[in-house]
Amino acid sequence: MQLNLAATFAVARRTAVWRQFGTAAAVTTVPHVARGVPRRLSSGTALRILHRSTSLTTVTPLRTYSQTTRVPGGSATRTCWKCQCETSQTSVLCENNSCSAIQAVSSTATYFDILLGVPPTFTIDTAQLRRNFLRLQQAVHPDSVSQLSAVERQLAESQSSWINHAYSTLKDPLQRAHYMLELRNAAVREDDNVVDPELLSEIMETREAIEAAGSEAEIAALREINDEEIKETVRMLEQAFGEEEMEEAQHLTRRLQYLKRVDQTIQEWELGPPIEEYH
Repeated sequence: MQLNLAATFAVARRTAVWRQFGTAAAVTTVPHVARGVPRRLSSGTALRILHRSTSLTTVTPLRTYSQTTRVPGGSATRTCWKCQCETSQTSVLCENNSCSAIQAVSSTATYFDILLGVPPTFTIDTAQLRRNFLRLQQAVHPDSVSQLSAVERQLAESQSSWINHAYSTLKDPLQRAHYMLELRNAAVREDDNVVDPELLSEIMETREAIEAAGSEAEIAALREINDEEIKETVRMLEQAFGEEEMEEAQHLTRRLQYLKRVDQTIQEWELGPPIEEYH
């Protein structure tokens, strides 16, 4: 079987470190289709080129949002590897309806570009996010392309993983805050030392209150207080990011991180409160 490719696959290999919750992972971008003289390659040859250029099972690289390149008045475009039509850099599928081939995610695209079509923003429409996710996930799910070429099956596997990770990041306020700070080179790590005296004091008091809780009623009251604190912190994060106050956003992200840990501790207490031993 011959594939009429609009261009040869160029090596677009780049590594970065994804820093989220104190973990580090080597990240490599997926290959892109470079403009050039069309060639006729077999599906096997095209697939070997993909494997040589980079691994397809990857997540997006860490980068700053300012690196995104756009054409004035619209999004940057690229040539579809299959039909040679122009399609948006932020489109997972070829925009030619008679083609709709899966495209490699651009290294300049953010999760916001792909799933919401907007610049990075902390305030999002979560219902729209889920609708877009489900639509794209259905289109690129490996089961949906099982009868297509090896190239498209590999792209589907890669993009399905990328989209899943993008959705899990954006739907959660804490992960979304971490991601936005990373895009602005202001990442907050989970293992960063807490230096705010007020927050340190609050952490100690909350830990003591949870340890001292002797009934479900007491732990339920602590949960209610913590839930309200989470809501208020998320609201303040919306304001901080909206006003581009990155230092405040960093502080609030650390606070939200701490409150989420408290929530987890409370859940663990509810599943099985500490057993007192008598001697």
